[in-house]
Amino acid sequence: MTPQAPDELPKPPTPSERSLAAHSLVQNAGPLWDEATRTPFLEALAAGTLPVEALRRWLAQDYLFAKDLTAFQSILLAKAPRDCHKTLVGGLRALDNELEWFESHAGRLQVDLAIPPHRICRRYTDFLLRCVHTERYPVLIAVLFGVEASYLAAWSALVAAGLYSEFIARWSSVDFAMYVEALGGIADRYPDEGAQKFFNEVLVHEREFWQMSWQA
Repeated sequence: MTPQAPDELPKPPTPSERSLAAHSLVQNAGPLWDEATRTPFLEALAAGTLPVEALRRWLAQDYLFAKDLTAFQSILLAKAPRDCHKTLVGGLRALDNELEWFESHAGRLQVDLAIPPHRICRRYTDFLLRCVHTERYPVLIAVLFGVEASYLAAWSALVAAGLYSEFIARWSSVDFAMYVEALGGIADRYPDEGAQKFFNEVLVHEREFWQMSWQA
């Protein structure tokens, strides 16, 4: 067998990926985890073959999603115990920076951010906002961990190179990984028997969101 060239070898797991894989919520999610974190959209983005319309669609819809995620995280912060506040406040600050990042790139890529949300995006954010008004804070922590951990895992599987290296580097960064690790720690401190069900539902929404971004 001919050995693989160095640039053909699979990317080794990062410490953040290893710690994510060890988390009980991830382990108990079964195949949903891989379905939510391995997508044709990101494979094409990493290869530099992503159609520009798919990129624009993702950017607009992810922006709309992030706006509603801000509302979710703000209400969660009000419900959560004091020892969770530093992590959650930091997450809100990072999310505000992310919205600004989307806005700046939307101008460059000629993306209209004033469009209505796609039904898949709306279904996801409706789920989040319904949860944050009706569920206990430990469940909400598991939901937020699901949102952020699956996003980190999806982007961290890519090499930050090529046309979209900035995008890949942003969501596979050490800072983002540390934030997700902190959320996982909070989920461990405040377990809930209903957490896995909601964590799994997040993964279903993530899978559908990536499919929508890829195929509309």
